[in-house]
Amino acid sequence: MRFTTRFPALAFLSLMIAGSALASGFGLYEQGAKATAMGGAFAATADDPSAIFYNVAGLAQQRHFTVFGGGTTINFGNEFRGDPNDEFTSGTTGFYRRHTFVPPNAYVTIPVGNSLTFGIGVMAPFGLRTSWQDPWVGRFVSRDANVKVVSVEPAGAWQSADGRIAVGLGAEYRRAHIVLNRNNALPGSGVNPFTGRITDVANVWLNSKWDSAWGYNAGVLYKADKFRVGASYRADMDIDFTGDAVFTQIPTGNAQIDAIVKAQLPPNQAISTTIPFPAIAAIGFALTTIPNTDVEFDYTRTTWSRFKSLDVNFSQTPAINLTSPQNWHDTNTYRIGVNHAATPDWDVRFGLLYDQNPQPTEAVSPLLPDADRE
Repeated sequence: MRFTTRFPALAFLSLMIAGSALASGFGLYEQGAKATAMGGAFAATADDPSAIFYNVAGLAQQRHFTVFGGGTTINFGNEFRGDPNDEFTSGTTGFYRRHTFVPPNAYVTIPVGNSLTFGIGVMAPFGLRTSWQDPWVGRFVSRDANVKVVSVEPAGAWQSADGRIAVGLGAEYRRAHIVLNRNNALPGSGVNPFTGRITDVANVWLNSKWDSAWGYNAGVLYKADKFRVGASYRADMDIDFTGDAVFTQIPTGNAQIDAIVKAQLPPNQAISTTIPFPAIAAIGFALTTIPNTDVEFDYTRTTWSRFKSLDVNFSQTPAINLTSPQNWHDTNTYRIGVNHAATPDWDVRFGLLYDQNPQPTEAVSPLLPDADRE
């Protein structure tokens, strides 16, 4: 008997049903109230301090000292239904533990002279929590996955004397933390020969430190009398994580099996992994031909294809190193946003978007079940 953290692929993984309000993958595109209400179509508008995220060139339009902050409340659920033709999952269901997320954002803008504006933003551009209720048939793949990300970005932008052309640049300091948790079954088929049932023998808790990396973003903005065009680019980056793995034995009630598992249970030890975060490129076109109304169309490209595999390296027992192929692909997102100034004090906003799923069917799993979003 050999103890291992690798598990056979399960046929039921392709049957996950996703219902998330987030951006594709583990991205969070909700970084300002106005932009969120417009479906994220903001690259050509970028007329409030959240321009630091959406199009840093728009920062040049901020001609007053401003402190701006908020958060977006996100609550979603996922449900799994087993394949009736699969003996392992037939008749089973699974549900998320409901969590309410409030990704924060805060910005400060400081104009200098007639053409420059500097600012700093704090935001959560990525994040993930997939925690499954017990009993859960997919617990040998993932019971809980928690990715927390916070970015701090100092930025600056310049605009021409007539205000028609603006360019901006920001430096992003990104910190992140990861927790992964799952159970291990008996090696081989996982079936207890004394009971004929799948048996849990250990729990594996992987907990990283807060690690960090630097990146940048840049943007341009052109404003004419009846339209605006904006483009932005947020660079990809890799964050190398270190942390600890804790192995906890789960008693089976059978002394013979428990003794074998105890003898082969790996020691608690240091781990390392790398998460490749994607680049995000956006271009927007806004029309102002309707009185008191802006209509914007945005296209966003996200390089999720960088996420080819989730690899976890164990410092003391490399034989149990985890390799989980992902093979995600780049995605396109299409956004339409409308802002109508109903009165001098009130605006009405509306947004629609179509956000592609980056996962191939064979990579869908309880770690992050995903789907196209509309």
